[in-house]
Amino acid sequence: MKKNIKTIAFIAVSVLLISVSSCTEGSNLYDGLKDISLKPTANKLLITEGETITYTDSSLTVKSRKWTFEGGNITTSSDGVVTVTYPTASPSTGTGLQAINQGFSTTLQVTHDDNTTESHLFKVKVFRKVVPDFVASRTTEMFGNSIQFTDKTIDGQSSFDEARKDDTILWEFEGGTPATSNERNPKVIYNTPGKYAVKLTVKRSMPASTGTTTRVNYMNILAVPLCDETVNLVGCGNIGGEIAGLGDWIALGNAGENKIANLSVSTQRFTQGTGSLKYLYDEPGKPAFTNNIIKMENHPFTVTTAGSYKLSMDTFGEILSTGANKDYVFEISTPAVGTTNDANKLFFRTTGGSWFKASSTVTLAPGKYYIQIKMWNPGFDTNLKYNLFIDDIKVIKN
Repeated sequence: MKKNIKTIAFIAVSVLLISVSSCTEGSNLYDGLKDISLKPTANKLLITEGETITYTDSSLTVKSRKWTFEGGNITTSSDGVVTVTYPTASPSTGTGLQAINQGFSTTLQVTHDDNTTESHLFKVKVFRKVVPDFVASRTTEMFGNSIQFTDKTIDGQSSFDEARKDDTILWEFEGGTPATSNERNPKVIYNTPGKYAVKLTVKRSMPASTGTTTRVNYMNILAVPLCDETVNLVGCGNIGGEIAGLGDWIALGNAGENKIANLSVSTQRFTQGTGSLKYLYDEPGKPAFTNNIIKMENHPFTVTTAGSYKLSMDTFGEILSTGANKDYVFEISTPAVGTTNDANKLFFRTTGGSWFKASSTVTLAPGKYYIQIKMWNPGFDTNLKYNLFIDDIKVIKN
């Protein structure tokens, strides 16, 4: 019991000493409150443009106050409670996830009753509303090819990792495979020609904002390759049966007779697109080396720079004649327009039943030329009859 009485007495003396020390000459209770006399608050500091923030000043002994609002719909106020709207986003440095929102400054300066002043600074980060934006690696492409889509939305993701876990993205690809994706930058294949819409919805969790962008007929998916002769000098012609008409081509028999009826567009087999050119070589009972010629004379190509060029095409020989022979022969060349000079011709003998890449390197001077393909019945098989399928004809500068 005596021990407890001593403890209580010690505590009482200590409190008395503290009270006395805080009330020394030149000080008062007001000075002891100064550390907590400035009491500004904001209900939030991370918002989306167009949203509001309510500021409250609960400071003690206020003689006057002045708020200053950078980026706000009002610039100053002396009220104790102020609601400010931020119509535009605060400035940022960098791009994408590396972008740093610099924020707007809000300051409060308070003058107390004793004419002392205190101030406080808030940094308000205002982000753009989410307006989804995107690009495709190609908006015009032949069907069956992969296309890369990239999300280009500004401020489309939360500014810190924890909140970013709740961000979402949804792509919707009309006519595409996959039809939807939650990947940030997906790849899509379109298997059917046509024009298709792309829709992107982006949700940012902090500060909250959701937006959707739809682009109608954004993708133009072609049944045939896009016409371009900057690389392949015959790229706009019927170079593989992707064009229904045969107006680019002439077909002649050994005596110069018209054999265009033997030439057709086929969907039976192909290496590119959906078709190929098909020519029936059929000269029963004719002497060996009875030739047929098909030439792309109505779609010549132009050489502007002298140099080395590569002529290539895919061929498939479907042997129709009976007998042990399964080989076929042909040659390719590029005569100058207005001539039949095939001095740069190259001969091929290959086995039918599979695709074969025929290619030839030729030196060409500036001028106009055309593709020529010659077939015949060789001495080792004068009864040869076959369908020659031709696809993906190219003339490219080396």
